[in-house]
This record gives sequence, structure tokens and C-alpha cells, in this order.
Amino acid sequence: MVLTLKLKKKLDLYLEADSITPDNCAGKSVDEIKKLVVFLGNRKMGLGEFFDVKGKSGDKAEDTKIVIEGNCSYVQRIGEKMSAGEIVITGDCGMHVGNTMTGGKILVEGNADDWVGAMMDGGEITVNGDAGNHCAGAYRGNWVGMNAGKIVVKGKIGVESGSYMRATRSRKKYPILECGSADLYLGVHNHGGTIICHGDCEGRAGADMARGQIFIDGNLKDVLPSFKKIDDISDVKSPAGIIKGSYTQYQGDFCVSKKPGARLYVKKK
Repeated sequence: MVLTLKLKKKLDLYLEADSITPDNCAGKSVDEIKKLVVFLGNRKMGLGEFFDVKGKSGDKAEDTKIVIEGNCSYVQRIGEKMSAGEIVITGDCGMHVGNTMTGGKILVEGNADDWVGAMMDGGEITVNGDAGNHCAGAYRGNWVGMNAGKIVVKGKIGVESGSYMRATRSRKKYPILECGSADLYLGVHNHGGTIICHGDCEGRAGADMARGQIFIDGNLKDVLPSFKKIDDISDVKSPAGIIKGSYTQYQGDFCVSKKPGARLYVKKK
């Protein structure tokens, strides 16, 4: 079942819309969905005051697809905590899209703001444009960022993306972040995540990294002095599958441990 939400007009203030999930919409009528709570500043309002709602939701979250139309760059927390179903955002969206989600799929056809998939624990997010800072990261004061699932950003991701990513071997969950290019501190504090950057990285990748893998296919402006070159290697095995190509392999971060388990791979030119 497909439910369509069309933004009535461009917003000048941020709208907190964590109620927009298949979980919250499943089994509800259009009129009930219009009454879902959103916040404009400190004002508690109904979703229907900002969106035209059409279509029909499924009986369960996994049977519900939500299509969101309009410039949603000021709409925050879409897909927060969702566990199943699908959301398609046809333009841009605001911060915190898909944060702490555990399942389902989100597609952003435009750009996304900061904190895409922050601390997510399952599911998939695809952003066809760029994403802001702290993509797949951990909120301030937390030690675990993206813990499972996959995020693909086809454009550039901002600073400190992939921070505190953490694999959970007991649950056989290995988070994957893939991007077109990246800003500074990619994979900072990484503890088991797999990060694949198909383009350039501004530098300082893997700072304070203890476990996990980072692949840089483009130019890396600098390799931190706390990383040690091991050898050259081809076709590297990872939780994301075999990463094809020839890479220079570095071990680090030696500021974290005398025998760090993390690896940084920079593609050979």
C-alpha cells in the first residue's frame, strides 16, 4: 500500500516529524494519519496541517510505503525508529533521517542534512545526493554509532561521518557506510564498521580507529602518522563483500593500541 504526503508550503522553521514512519501509519485511515503529532518549535500540531495526505497505508508496517513530496529540507527525523516498510523522499530532507531505525528502507532522491542514520541498528538508507555531517555517527555522549545496516550516499558526506561505528560479532551484524566522497575525520573512533569511499577524502581518516576497515578509492590528502604501512594488497575481503582493486594497506591507529586491529586501504594509482 502507498501513502503519499505532499508538503503544503515551504517551511521557515524546523518541523519535528518523527511520527512519519510506516510503523506509526500502518493500520490507520487518512484522517487518523493527519492527526499524528508533529512539533513546530514548541507547538504540538497535527501532521495534516503541513501535509496533504492521500492513498492508503498497509495493515502492517512492512506492507506500508510512504512517498513524501515537496522541499522537506526543514522537516526533521523522518523515519526515526522505523522497523519495517519503505519511505521515499522525492526531494531534499532535514536532519536525523532514519536515526535509530532498526529495519526497512529509506530513499532520499535529493540531499540530506546532518546525522543521516545516526545510531541505526538495521535497515537501509540511500541518499542520491549529498549528506551532511555525522552520517552514520553517534550522538554526543554516546559511544556507539551505526551498529548494523547499510547507508549509501552517492554524493559527499560531511565531517566525522562513520564515527563510533561498531560491529557486533555476537549478533553477526556489521554496519556498512558507502559514499562518493568524504570530508575530514571519516570513520573517527571506528570500532568495526566497514566504510567505502569511492572518491576523495579530505584527510585524517580513521583517527582513533580501533577495529574495522576504511577504503579510499580516490585521493586521501594525508595518512595520519599513527598509521603504519603494511603492504600492498588486492581484492580485499570485507563484510561488504570482496572490494576489487589494488590498495596500499595501513594498520592503525597506534594511538589507540600497540596492536590495533583496524585497517586503512588507499587505492594505488
